[in-house]
Amino acid sequence: MSRYPETGGRSIERASRFAADPTQNPVRFGIWLFLFALVVRLVYVWQGYDVPPQDTRDYDDIAMNLLAGDGFVARENWYGYDVRSWRAPFYPFFLAGVYGLFGDSHEAVRLIQCLIGAGTVALLFLIGKRLTASGWVVGVAGAVYGPLVAISNEVMTETWFTFWFTAAVYALLESEARRCSKWGGLGGGLIGLAALTRPVGLLLLPAYVLYAWPRSASGWRPVAIVAGAAIVTVMPWITRNYVVHDAFPIFSTHGGFILLRSNWETPDWRRADGWQIPKETFENEPSEIERDRAWFQQGKAAILDHPGRYLRWCAEKLLRFWYVFRPNYNFWFALVLPFFVAGLIRHGWEKPIRLPTLAIVVSVAVFVLILYGSTRFRLPLEGLFLVYAVAWCSAYVERVGLTRAGSILTGYAVLNLVIKMNEEAIRSGVLSVLRGVDLK
Repeated sequence: MSRYPETGGRSIERASRFAADPTQNPVRFGIWLFLFALVVRLVYVWQGYDVPPQDTRDYDDIAMNLLAGDGFVARENWYGYDVRSWRAPFYPFFLAGVYGLFGDSHEAVRLIQCLIGAGTVALLFLIGKRLTASGWVVGVAGAVYGPLVAISNEVMTETWFTFWFTAAVYALLESEARRCSKWGGLGGGLIGLAALTRPVGLLLLPAYVLYAWPRSASGWRPVAIVAGAAIVTVMPWITRNYVVHDAFPIFSTHGGFILLRSNWETPDWRRADGWQIPKETFENEPSEIERDRAWFQQGKAAILDHPGRYLRWCAEKLLRFWYVFRPNYNFWFALVLPFFVAGLIRHGWEKPIRLPTLAIVVSVAVFVLILYGSTRFRLPLEGLFLVYAVAWCSAYVERVGLTRAGSILTGYAVLNLVIKMNEEAIRSGVLSVLRGVDLK
């Protein structure tokens, strides 16, 4: 039974009886699930799929400079200029640890990321088990869910961030269920680690504040514990940046650039050659802090001086965030999306699942209103999407029966498979329509 006393009349627990836990030993099932997810990821990585380098060179540059004793600095991508706070620190330190133990080996990184990705699946199982009797379905779905498998092959922050983000959500759910300050402190610390991987990890903090708004004799104590632990975790990095730049508080010198380039006259996410920084920018303003401040002021002006254009960009970024052809047809996301939306509408505000709902809402709002609506931002949330999708499908099976529901769900899967098999032609048609209405 659910450990939450206030789940409402349409509780996920009752809606999921068809998918009761298949084992009486969740620990044993979790171990087998971890091993299954690990094997799936290893098999995928061993296929040797090519991955665009994207930001990998920057992370590698920092990691190798750390090992060489030069400190946390990138130069290779920045025309020889020292860039010391452009990236959050946790992933480059992870890479430095791997390279220090195994040499400059992306293969070693990928293998370790397979383990981390399998750990994320185990966490999704625990979250699903906490929120619904169909937790084992959530876990199995996470083990084979294509995007969560594929990121293990990328030497990027995706796998590392998704793990810490998912772990933070689980710890916060446990703290609420158990009314336990230790779990709250752990959750806050994990928020800090997620933020040290990607600053957007901090968005879990306002989501938790909205969720845990004082409603009992404990008042603000749970919020203070979580917030305090998150602040303590990130404070060494902020202090380091103050020492390096003589400016406080500075978490990253990336924010102004993203604000400007996401919202100016022709946003970089609309350009094929976007996100490039010419050498002249460094020559004219060699100070990393001053560049960030100038970009921030220009980005703020781009929004305030052109509100109509800004609102249009926000609408496009919202569509972009949910777009399924990025760059090819995302069969897995398209398969889950309608059931996630249905589950969010039906169950999203019930007490057990309200925290993940707020995490999704706050994140999407920031990605659309401030950042650039990239599917890279969406991916760490997709594990949570599975919880809502499974909850809705469980209720649907309960309502119409397994045979009818199975036929309809299978038919939808086949439809998506047909689209995947003909993705080039369909994608070209979609792009033609988007270009016709000036959305591409």
